[in-house]
Parts: sequence; structure tokens; C-alpha cells
Amino acid sequence: MGLIYTILVDGRPVVALEATGREAVELCREEWFRTELCALSSNGEPLCRIGSKLQARVAVEEERTSYQEASKEVQASDDILLVYLVELDDL
Repeated sequence: MGLIYTILVDGRPVVALEATGREAVELCREEWFRTELCALSSNGEPLCRIGSKLQARVAVEEERTSYQEASKEVQASDDILLVYLVELDDL
């Protein structure tokens, strides 16, 4: 079991997940993850752009709480639970 990490996009906390530090850092390098973030938007602005900088850090208390609340509502799965810390626009 890992810690809760937050993925920052250009310094803005966007996603929380449970992982090891290495897994969180590797996720920032994954092309599928960047593509997913670029496809999503919040308040009409894309979460990520082609040149955006993605970073991982240990989540702060508020982010951990958001993750823990969301994880209670999801059935157990082997998939990574990504909890968005921003309000997403409807697709």
C-alpha cells in the first residue's frame, strides 16, 4: 500500500492517487496519462497542454481527504483510482 500522491500540472494540484513515490513519478511520464489530462477540462480550460510540466508530490491533508472520501464510493478494483481535485467539465 502506498501513500496518497498529488499530480501537479504546471504547479496546480489536479489528481490524487495512491501509489509509491516511484509509481507517481512514472505516471507523470506516461503518454496515455498526459493524453487523458489534455482531453479533460475544468471551467473551459484544458487540465493539461502539450508543453505542461507534470510533477508528483505527497498529497497535503486536504488532498488526502478528497482521495479517501472518493475511494469510499468506489468498489475495490486493481485499477488505479484517480481522484480529480478540480471540477471537471461535462464531456
